[in-house]
Amino acid sequence: MESVGKRHIRLATLSDVSLIHDVALATWEPTYRDIISQEQIATMFDDLLSPEAIERQISCQEGTYVIAMDGDQAVGFAYFASDAADPSVYKLHRLYVRPTEQRSGAGADLLHWTESHLRERGAEHMVLNVNRFNSAQHFYRRLGYEAVETVDIPYKQFWLNDYVMKKALQ
Repeated sequence: MESVGKRHIRLATLSDVSLIHDVALATWEPTYRDIISQEQIATMFDDLLSPEAIERQISCQEGTYVIAMDGDQAVGFAYFASDAADPSVYKLHRLYVRPTEQRSGAGADLLHWTESHLRERGAEHMVLNVNRFNSAQHFYRRLGYEAVETVDIPYKQFWLNDYVMKKALQ
């Protein structure tokens, strides 16, 4: 566990599923309500961030969750996984911070912790997708990520309209 100010950041375990889900409940809909339909929000949330999905992701080691705690309350989380085709590349799949904690530095702390953790494991780059209409793209740019591709990805009956962003970690 690493302390960052009053926050503690650590790898998450199965015992953290409800904490991660609680942060997801607080952040998912407000993040996407002006970007995608309520139907897409609900579908993707159920697929990616239901308690069952989070539990599966952790127990099957599909990726790694990192959680930022302030006392007993989870204020944010990140989720990343290695690229099967290139072990020097990791993908940040999710980074969410409670709306009440946004602009507090929690997101940057989570991202820096994750980058440091991956650097120690030999990762050379981190990539992520961010919706082209999500203001979080500016957050990532400020922290050194560059848009390297514009993509439209089919997801069930929906489309994900994203930038692929990348940062060298070495």
